[in-house]
Amino acid sequence: MNESSDYKYSDYTQTYNSIMKFNKNKVIPIHQWYPFVEGYSREFIQSIIEELPYKPTHCLDPFSGSGTTAVELQYLGIICTSFEVNPFMHNLSVTKMRTDYTLKSFQKSYNIIKSSLEQPLDNIDSIVPIPEYKSIVEKKGLKKWIFNKDTMNGILDIKYAISKIRDKKYRNLFNIALASILLEVSNVYRNGKCLSYKHRTKNNYKEYNRTAVHDLYISRINNVFLPDIKNIEKYKAINGKIKSNYKYCILGDFREKIQEIEDDSIDLVITSPPYLNSRDYTDTYMIELWMLDYISSYDELKKLRKNTFRSHVQVKWGNLETLDIEELKDCINKLSKFKDIFWNKDLLEMIKGYFLDMDFLFFNLSKKMKKDSLIYFNVANSAYYGIEIKVDKIVAKIAENNGFKIHEIREARKIKPSSQQKEYIPYLLEVVIVMSKM
Repeated sequence: MNESSDYKYSDYTQTYNSIMKFNKNKVIPIHQWYPFVEGYSREFIQSIIEELPYKPTHCLDPFSGSGTTAVELQYLGIICTSFEVNPFMHNLSVTKMRTDYTLKSFQKSYNIIKSSLEQPLDNIDSIVPIPEYKSIVEKKGLKKWIFNKDTMNGILDIKYAISKIRDKKYRNLFNIALASILLEVSNVYRNGKCLSYKHRTKNNYKEYNRTAVHDLYISRINNVFLPDIKNIEKYKAINGKIKSNYKYCILGDFREKIQEIEDDSIDLVITSPPYLNSRDYTDTYMIELWMLDYISSYDELKKLRKNTFRSHVQVKWGNLETLDIEELKDCINKLSKFKDIFWNKDLLEMIKGYFLDMDFLFFNLSKKMKKDSLIYFNVANSAYYGIEIKVDKIVAKIAENNGFKIHEIREARKIKPSSQQKEYIPYLLEVVIVMSKM
């Protein structure tokens, strides 16, 4: 085991502060199709490719998210294999990666939807089932709900219209357009780790009736999706066929699926795993998962959570071992003193499991990557009960133990800790660890 802690830290805050945020993608063609909260911008990918000392041919992203890495690389002619365990995120990634859309077929599908919405059915909720999720829609006995009844009818109208499209890739495309408005027409907003209810008295609250939902959806298609489809067709007319990475985007847990990759075949990894912030992304994107039928029962939700990276406490992980890394053992020992007041008794097991998953990842990457090929690994430090977990150093140690050389740890951003931690820790570092296969 390498006990060295003398890693080279480089200040990249001026370079990375803006391009590490997905916000920049919100007005970029294709990337703007869905307002993803987490992740980095396409400029981050471009900056990496520009500084590489070699031309990569096969990249890997074990955590696809919204597909930013693979989408950007395909326009540079680079194959990117990616994994995504969340079925909504996987479909979002694949839909963004496809380049075989045509304006003619898009318009045909759009006309089907528009015609259907012009004559909505009175009993739409008896034709298109409402998800089983307990607070999904306004009903007797609930004090709060995610969608008002009339809003829900508007959404069901759109789902019914989309179901009439025969071509699956266009059904997926128009479903992503629906996903892009769901939060906007709901009574909730994304608030860090969870969904919180909007304040009806605040200026940003707006109630959507059935027709208003239709109008917003049609507007989103015409103002966001249609121009991008036109641009894809125009680009292909000038440059010919575009390489697409959608066939290399694999649905499932990387811990199982990574074995499908040939050994010594990867010459670049760009990725951002879930942060150690106890955030359950099945909760964060619960509306999309339920409303678009990616899950239809609580049993399916439970199964999905079990297959996710161990960065949350929504699943009991059992009694886990602690990796033999001093920084990690020190954190575990310090945190153990607060065990009696933990907000969740499985907190320590989540932390142990997180780094066990990291160890598994790097063990497999060491087999799949070519010698001297590079990894750009975006992570952030965490804190609980005033104890900072230096994820950057622990991950670097794990990588070293699995045959990687750490070139530098780039300080990307200073993140504000939770309100409970501010008194003890002024900020948490988000970094990009640059390393190579030895």
